[in-house]
Amino acid sequence: MQQQHDFRYAFETKSYFGQRYDRNYSDNFPTVRDILIKENPNKLELEKIVVQLNLGVKLEQPVIELSNGEGKRLQLALALLAKPDVLILDQPFIGLDTATRNQLHDIVKDVKEQNITVLIITTSDEIPDCVDQLFRMENGTIRVLDENKDDVTVTVEAKEHTFDWDRLKEIALTNVPYFDVAVQMNHANIAFGDKKILDDISWTVKRGEHWALLGANGSGKSTLLSLINADNPQVYLNDVSLFDQKRGNGESIWEIKKKIGYVSPEMHNHVLRGSSYIQSQAMAKNDFSLGGFSQDKTTCFEIVSSGLHDQVGSSTRLSTMQQKTVLYWMEALDVLQLKQKAFYKTSLGQQRVLLLARALVKNPPVLILDEPCQGLDKQQTNLFTSIVDGICKHIEKTLIYVSHYDSDMPRCIDHKLVLEKGRVVN
Repeated sequence: MQQQHDFRYAFETKSYFGQRYDRNYSDNFPTVRDILIKENPNKLELEKIVVQLNLGVKLEQPVIELSNGEGKRLQLALALLAKPDVLILDQPFIGLDTATRNQLHDIVKDVKEQNITVLIITTSDEIPDCVDQLFRMENGTIRVLDENKDDVTVTVEAKEHTFDWDRLKEIALTNVPYFDVAVQMNHANIAFGDKKILDDISWTVKRGEHWALLGANGSGKSTLLSLINADNPQVYLNDVSLFDQKRGNGESIWEIKKKIGYVSPEMHNHVLRGSSYIQSQAMAKNDFSLGGFSQDKTTCFEIVSSGLHDQVGSSTRLSTMQQKTVLYWMEALDVLQLKQKAFYKTSLGQQRVLLLARALVKNPPVLILDEPCQGLDKQQTNLFTSIVDGICKHIEKTLIYVSHYDSDMPRCIDHKLVLEKGRVVN
């Protein structure tokens, strides 16, 4: 099971980022049940996995509507329904809330008792109790660890960033008009048919505040963020204001997006899939020459620079100052050496750092970081949160940060909003 889940192979039609909030796609996308049955039509085996991974209420839902954590659960279900002799789980816990991670620990134990060989690639703090052999990769070599697990935990010192803050201010590309309140929602509701996703949400995010947005998988976090990031058309049915202006007064979505730096697992998938349907199909079939498309042409520099215009694969020529800004952020985040490398050939962790650079190049006043440390190791996570703390300290930013791990939270967090089944509970 790969780290990054993506069900585009099941789509028979072109999809675009944010389509899950549009719902104008009729029956073009398969449901969770459709995909599960295709993998294993055995009713008893399917029901067992559905119960184990709490997918019962999602069976009739199109997969395009799943949240990141729900998609991860479906990915796990497919791996288990394949009834493998050897089950390889590459970072299976990322994107899962605490309850689901605990369930997965129990599932791994059950799988092992079925005489299935399980190989888990994970961090030191997510090792199931049933594991009986431990190995650590170090500089391309494997080291066998003691059975008592005493030397599993690796102490990682926080690596400090080396920003030149004065230089950063000089090359900032945008002068954002002043605003008092970044986000104002009054009794917002989102529903699709009879299903309510957000229920009576009132939330105010003032300029310069740093918020943690918390909640279990499927609690409504991504839908709430879609109202801010101009991806959800139902925003016009609600009383929502962004940057002191009520939505629906003639502003374009691009005017909003240029003020927001955004990183999320869904955005990561969107960047990987690229801006064209041909590219999506080429990747799904591992055919990088399909339709004349070449993945090698999409470099890391191009991915980062696409953040200047909120596009993927933009051919817009960059000014000298814009090029310097892109290179500066890549250097600051220690990914400059990747600038000419194909994005898809980099590691998942490197890709996530590159997406942070992509979010920062336009100097947005608001950062929305939705589980940005998924796939990063401890050292990368420490560097990432250190950078976020530095940015919020030296250059005024309004921050909304989502994570299922307290250890991934930047120290600058000073407010929190907790969702449960679409309602605010704190």
